Amino acid sequence: MESSIGYVTFIASLHLCLSSFPTPFANARASPLIKNIPTRSASNLKDLDTTIIKLALTNAQQSKAFFVNKLNTTGNNIVKGFGAVKQCANSYDFAVDGFAFSMRGIKDNDKSVSQILTQVQDEIVRCEKALTSTEIELPYLVSSTNFLTMLYRDVAFLITSQLFHI
Repeated sequence: MESSIGYVTFIASLHLCLSSFPTPFANARASPLIKNIPTRSASNLKDLDTTIIKLALTNAQQSKAFFVNKLNTTGNNIVKGFGAVKQCANSYDFAVDGFAFSMRGIKDNDKSVSQILTQVQDEIVRCEKALTSTEIELPYLVSSTNFLTMLYRDVAFLITSQLFHI
């Protein structure tokens, strides 16, 4: 009983957090988690964790595509920030692989999922630091997608920790 109360409290808090973004655009970006049918009908933490990791994976794929596209369209002509863009392409490539592994790991009860999610966080932070150090500003949509990737990663990490009692 205590577990189900905690689960309901967690979902309610998450819903409140995601629905209280200050702008309508942010609400629209967060709405996949709130409106996603598997999330709303998740019967256990494993289903919820998998659904949130899928959302993180989707956002990471979008970010990776942006950075890879920047590398392919401008190549070495990026004087300012080539290294940062390359770092971000590599970081989000790792994130995509990490989220895909995590989805399989949750299904197989692999406790290393928490470690993988921590490594994904480290890679995303490397990207952010590289962008900051070269003073590259991202388009708002990309910046928002990167933020949501990290938010979903954080939520997935918390759920995974509860799931495996780490």
